[in-house]
Amino acid sequence: MTNENDSQTLQKIKKIHERIVITAGIAMGIALSSYFFTFGMLIDRDATFMLWFQVVTSVLFIFGLIYIKPLALLLVRVFLASNADCRQMLKGMTVADLEKG
Repeated sequence: MTNENDSQTLQKIKKIHERIVITAGIAMGIALSSYFFTFGMLIDRDATFMLWFQVVTSVLFIFGLIYIKPLALLLVRVFLASNADCRQMLKGMTVADLEKG
């Protein structure tokens, strides 16, 4: 019974992790795309604050996309902190553990 429960808990964690990765990746990709098309407009309008904001957040989004799976695992830990079964399983779990099973 515990193996079945552990398997269900692991599948729940994987499903939530996958959803976070997909949602965050799409959101960052759309933001980067819109930034690409508005850089020229901001340069023409001499809106330096918004231009710097977009440059800094673009760099952060790029790093976010590079490290999206570990960041998503961190968010899964935060979201499932109240669930005792998930919290116990998430303790010490890495991205490689999620990809393995």
